[in-house]
Amino acid sequence: MFIIAFIKRDAIETKVFFTLLAISLVLFICWIIYLNLQGSFTADDKAVTFGKFSKKRIEYSSIKSIDICRSTKTRRKNHKKYAKLVEWITFHCEDGDHRFAGVLVPERECSSPGSEMSMFKGDWSVSPFWQLKRYIEEQMKL
Repeated sequence: MFIIAFIKRDAIETKVFFTLLAISLVLFICWIIYLNLQGSFTADDKAVTFGKFSKKRIEYSSIKSIDICRSTKTRRKNHKKYAKLVEWITFHCEDGDHRFAGVLVPERECSSPGSEMSMFKGDWSVSPFWQLKRYIEEQMKL
């Protein structure tokens, strides 16, 4: 919207231009806020709930299986390489798959090629998603 308003600013009225500009700015600010919000989850004895703004509730009785995987996300900025470790949990349910992500290791600079995996050492069985998986599997047995 901002680009269209900027390109067509001579062809549209000043009020319309500034209205489109204001809407674009508000949407951009909302997008930045959404990207910086941390998601969360809560688990009780019947279901787990994930969410940032909207909540997704998954009943344990509908879960067929749970998978957990990790991946590194890398990016370059100013000739430097940065990496973070992201953990994914996937619930295979009767109504389809539900996948959620969480950052295990925050972004940091990688000094040499291939070092992004070597800097992520640790006991992953204590991660929040692994603990959630164990808890849900125990609740499903009851």
